[in-house]
Amino acid sequence: MTKKLISYASKTACVAFLLAAILLANITSAVAKVASKDSLLQQYSSDLGKIEGYLNSIQNLTARFLQETSEGNSAEGKLYLSRPGKMRVEYNGQQKVLIVVNGSVLTYTDLELDETSYLTTNSTPASFLTRPNISFSAKDVEITDVKKTNDQIKISVMKKNRKEAGEFSLIFSNNPLRFIKMEVKNELDQITSITFKDSDFSKPISNNLFVIKNKNLPE
Repeated sequence: MTKKLISYASKTACVAFLLAAILLANITSAVAKVASKDSLLQQYSSDLGKIEGYLNSIQNLTARFLQETSEGNSAEGKLYLSRPGKMRVEYNGQQKVLIVVNGSVLTYTDLELDETSYLTTNSTPASFLTRPNISFSAKDVEITDVKKTNDQIKISVMKKNRKEAGEFSLIFSNNPLRFIKMEVKNELDQITSITFKDSDFSKPISNNLFVIKNKNLPE
């Protein structure tokens, strides 16, 4: 029973990687809080256009990552992103977990217990990064905040029809423009950050990494 409870806690923390979204620890400005989607799109149209082009140009991304939570937990692993439609997250050490996204299906596998759960990517922020055309003006996307400094820009979004999935934030360095971090804040205000290390945007990724064998998939 204890092992199952630990596994469940671990599973909850790991799924937060794709199920929820995170904000920086800093409090957002009052102006950003009241800004509408249209005003943010207009105010940051140049930045958003550049970032959309940058994200849509990514075909493959391989990176190590450090995941940290607001509760003080941390884990490391490796991320594979093959656009459009595919993502794989491998955790190192005691977190014996594998997450695979392929098309409309996300699988979460506890390798120690040999148990797999299935979700639709539409219920997670994963669908934003893996969709064929990433657009901040998409009808199902709501921009909740934009924070820009000399060094970084952070864009927070929420799916209009899946607000229970949380708020998903993407962080980029400015010079040069580079995807460096994701943040997640779920409906319980639990915060998880994922910082990329040793990112490789040119290395080919085998489709075998994204195979989902079980056919009992969610509708």
